[in-house]
Amino acid sequence: MQAFYFSADDKKLRYGDNRQIRKGRTHKVKGEPVLCEHGLHASERLIDALSYAPGGHLWLAKLGGSIVQGDDKLCATERTYIDGFNADKLLREFARKQALINIEKIKGYCSKTDYNIITRWLTTGDIKLRSAARSAAESAARSAAESAESAAWSAAWSAAGPAARSAAWSAAESAESAAWSAANDMLTKMVKEATGWDI
Repeated sequence: MQAFYFSADDKKLRYGDNRQIRKGRTHKVKGEPVLCEHGLHASERLIDALSYAPGGHLWLAKLGGSIVQGDDKLCATERTYIDGFNADKLLREFARKQALINIEKIKGYCSKTDYNIITRWLTTGDIKLRSAARSAAESAARSAAESAESAAWSAAWSAAGPAARSAAWSAAESAESAAWSAANDMLTKMVKEATGWDI
C-alpha cells in the first residue's frame, strides 16, 4: 500500500530506533502493529502525513506485512522507502498559499501598508519581507484575538508562521473537511510537480 511519511532531517527513525532511512531500504518490526504504539506509521494522504511530521524530509513509501488502518494514518510491520526529498522549501510555499486563501479575513485588523507587506511576502516568499510580514501579521493576530474573531486570528497566525504545519493546523481548526481535502489536493499537486512521483 502506497503512503507518505515525513522524517526529521537526519533521516533516522524516531523513539530510540535510530535506523537510517534510505531510498530502496525496507524497515521491519516484529509483532502486531498497533496505532500510535507499535509499528511503522505513514498516511495515505499527504496532508495527514504532514500533521505528524517531525521534520521536512518527505518519503513516498510502500507499507507491507500486517497493516492497521486508522482515520488519518496507517501502521504496518514493513515500510519500504520508494523515494524521498527535502520538502522544506515546498512546504513553506504550501503554507504561504494556504494563508493566502484566508488573507481577506485579516484585512480589517491591520493597516493597508501591513496588509500589503503580508500579501507580498505570502505571494513571493521574498526573504527580505519575512520579518516585516511576521510583525505585521502578529499585530493583526493580536487585534483579531482581542475582537474574538478566531477565524481572522487563525488566518493571521498562518501568515505569521513560516512553518508548513501552521497551514495544516489552520485548515484543521476550520473543521471543514472540504478545506482539508482542498489543502491535500494542493499539496499533492505541488509534490507531484516537484518530484514526478506517480501519486
